[in-house]
Amino acid sequence: MTRNQKITLVVLAILDLVVIVGLGSVVVNGMRNASGVAVTPAEVGEVTATLFPTWTPTVTSTPVPTLLPPLTRTPRPTRTPLPTYTPRPTPTPGPVSINNPDFDFLMPNRIPGWEWDADVNYRSGDEYHVQYSYAEPMFAAADDPARRIDDSTLKVETVRWVKFRAWAYQTVTVTPESLVYFKIKANAFSSIDRLIIKAGVDPNGGDGCEDAQWGEILINQDDGIETVASPRVVVGEEGRVTICFFAEPRYPDINNAAFFDQAELIAVPPN
Repeated sequence: MTRNQKITLVVLAILDLVVIVGLGSVVVNGMRNASGVAVTPAEVGEVTATLFPTWTPTVTSTPVPTLLPPLTRTPRPTRTPLPTYTPRPTPTPGPVSINNPDFDFLMPNRIPGWEWDADVNYRSGDEYHVQYSYAEPMFAAADDPARRIDDSTLKVETVRWVKFRAWAYQTVTVTPESLVYFKIKANAFSSIDRLIIKAGVDPNGGDGCEDAQWGEILINQDDGIETVASPRVVVGEEGRVTICFFAEPRYPDINNAAFFDQAELIAVPPN
């Protein structure tokens, strides 16, 4: 190290020492000043923190709810019981009075209480056709006990080898709109075939049996006593019906005869 450098270092050290002494002096004086001055508490103002006002919301008055009136309990309607079904009484069928149903007091070609009619297109000496010739019938009381149905019995027949087509009828008063049917017991005899036997009723009470509605059977002596009945019909507004019975052999022969008894008209009154 040169001499000049050393001198420089010494100078710098001295300057550093001066600066340090100066600073120390300043610090000591400052401490002395601070300890010599008495600070009274009155001279120091108290710092009070200023509080910000708290926002208080305006209380809204809640309206008192209006109470609904108590519900009035509606009484349950009393259930009306269903009416008890009372069935309408079924009208009872019953016989209607007719004239001479048992064929009493019979005389040749006379039937008390009844009218008779027939298809007649053949008399002795006329041209004869086996199937289509009809002679006049003969009405009388049955004389053969084997053919009688019940005591007095009506017999219908004609001359040998010719057929007959005959019917008898009467008009009876019945309540309008009644349901009626006619029935009659019958027997028959034929030496070769059977006889057509019918029972009919005209619901409008016409003259004769032209508009009658018929029920039909085929019988002979082998069948015994049979009952033939008409269809059931409703009585017309006139309140009259015509009841009919009919007989015709299916084939001409020595002997053909029909027998009738115990006629009956049955009626069911209207509802």
